[in-house]
Amino acid sequence: MPAPEPLRPQVAWYNVAMTSLAVRRIAAWSLDWLIIIGYAAALVPVGLLLRHHHVSLPVGAWNLLSFLLLIAPVTGWLATWEARPHGASPGKRLMRLRVRTAQGSPAPLIRTLPRNALKVALPWELGHTAAFTLASPSTAGTEAVAAAVSGIAACIIAAWYAASLLVGSGLTPYDRLAGTTVRYRAGDPHP
Repeated sequence: MPAPEPLRPQVAWYNVAMTSLAVRRIAAWSLDWLIIIGYAAALVPVGLLLRHHHVSLPVGAWNLLSFLLLIAPVTGWLATWEARPHGASPGKRLMRLRVRTAQGSPAPLIRTLPRNALKVALPWELGHTAAFTLASPSTAGTEAVAAAVSGIAACIIAAWYAASLLVGSGLTPYDRLAGTTVRYRAGDPHP
């Protein structure tokens, strides 16, 4: 008598090709973050210098400075890489992924900048707003509630983005809004 086949759940939204693309996208994002962490670490001396000189700024000013020195440059850096002929950040290049328009042509900066503003700047800034505000000893009342809501919103957005890679078509909300898509190039000679 033959052995019974193992039970496998039948999940309609599961797609092996889509999951492979999702894994590649997450790996590419992780590789890009290694570079971003290096840039953030390079900014540490700026913070130490400001602290050494007893620079005292309101919470909102620290948050703005952080946005201008860290979040905006990283967002622009990623958008610029994706708008180049290969259409890929360093991580995407290593994973052989390309950002394209929905029609398949290279994505211009006018699409990659909003894409990365939604993907990177929005959740990162919401998280920073929460962190800076809640770290301040003077935060109380509605300001504390607003900061907590900001932090929760950042987490929900990040989870939504990650889940969108695995559900349905695998098209993320930021790709849908920017009119872009990420494609795998198996035979791409440009790693």
